[in-house]
Amino acid sequence: MTIFLVLGLFAGLYMLWLLFSLAVYALPLYAGIGLAFWMRGVGFGYAPSILAGFAAGFATLFAGQMLFTLYASPLMRLAVALLFAVPAGVAGYHAVHGVMGLAIVPGATLTVLSSLGAALIAGTAWTRLAGLEAATLATAK
Repeated sequence: MTIFLVLGLFAGLYMLWLLFSLAVYALPLYAGIGLAFWMRGVGFGYAPSILAGFAAGFATLFAGQMLFTLYASPLMRLAVALLFAVPAGVAGYHAVHGVMGLAIVPGATLTVLSSLGAALIAGTAWTRLAGLEAATLATAK
């Protein structure tokens, strides 16, 4: 019985990590899912819809990272970073609100914790987007 409790704990923590990771990559995830559902609704099969969704998600992530890396203008970098950080913040707010809502009564505490989670996840999305640029500069020197 104890092994099931330990395995359940690890499964729960893994699901929280997966939720956090998906929230950080909200924009590419939304782009891929949106294209896949649109293609399926128009009449394409499941396989082409899923493959195109994956391609759209990866293309969105790659394009955002390349735009952030190639542009030297701080204003353009801010725009690209906000394009990725705002959807991640919204997804983070709802993810934290959903998980913490299971343990906390809805109210000011839940809203504050959800807002902190949104800020953390948006900051992580921003950092991961900027991290590629820092790694590229470090290898170029």
